[in-house]
Amino acid sequence: MPESRAVTDSAPTPPLPDDMSGAITVRRDEDVAPSLASPWREVRIGFVVPESSTSAAHDVRHLLPEPELHWAPGLRRGTLAVLPQPAALTRVLLDWEWSVAAADFTVHSFDDEPFSGDERAALEAWLRGAATRLQLLDGAVDAAVDRAVTDVASGVDESAPPAGVADGPLAWAVLGTRVSVPDAGSAHSRVDVALPDGADPGWEVFVDAATGERLGFRRTLDEAGEAYAFSYLVADHVDDVSPDDLRHWHDQHIHRQLLADDVRQAYVHLLAGLDAPVSVTYSG
Repeated sequence: MPESRAVTDSAPTPPLPDDMSGAITVRRDEDVAPSLASPWREVRIGFVVPESSTSAAHDVRHLLPEPELHWAPGLRRGTLAVLPQPAALTRVLLDWEWSVAAADFTVHSFDDEPFSGDERAALEAWLRGAATRLQLLDGAVDAAVDRAVTDVASGVDESAPPAGVADGPLAWAVLGTRVSVPDAGSAHSRVDVALPDGADPGWEVFVDAATGERLGFRRTLDEAGEAYAFSYLVADHVDDVSPDDLRHWHDQHIHRQLLADDVRQAYVHLLAGLDAPVSVTYSG
């Protein structure tokens, strides 16, 4: 996501502040104040799915009461796992190195035989087809996630694929999020959070998405690697931003990341022939 990127512009990177004496420090358990939280929004996200997805899970759907599908693609190693239902102690896994075609299929369960031979064969065939489809469409998934998060952060409650996207059935997922609509009265309606140095994730920088202006900084304070507080510092040249603004923008940054995860999870399920999982849907 853009708000999670490291700063990699070719221009010299302005130095981080040496003096944090003017910072406001907030303990970890007090960092998200209720007064800063944005209300829940119901948003509809549209996805193009290939015809092959629409009935892909027909032969296994009765085996999956509340399926949760987890897709972890990788150039060298990848996995596709399904939990038949969150409370079940069973996991069906496809994992591979380099090639989905050479993937290993396994069932992990405390039950000796959770599925019959025919059921295992159907689950394996479905997972292999889904993994192949997801690998081919991984770029489309990334594009859909970026599009949806950008639309929702811009105030759009229904994000549809843009014109020119490959033809196919349109599937919708209804999600809940605390990503707020832009504040028309704010001098900085959209602020991203960036890492100035990917090697030091303890520093984060607040950047106006429209102008690229640095508005402030967030420093993680830790003991033995365990964060206990965060310091917020408004940039010296900025006079229209408060530490509470920085805290709110960071909260929004986290909610955009959560929305991106939910959009990806919904699309992965739809491409595999499943409904969007209950865990990411909005129910009022």
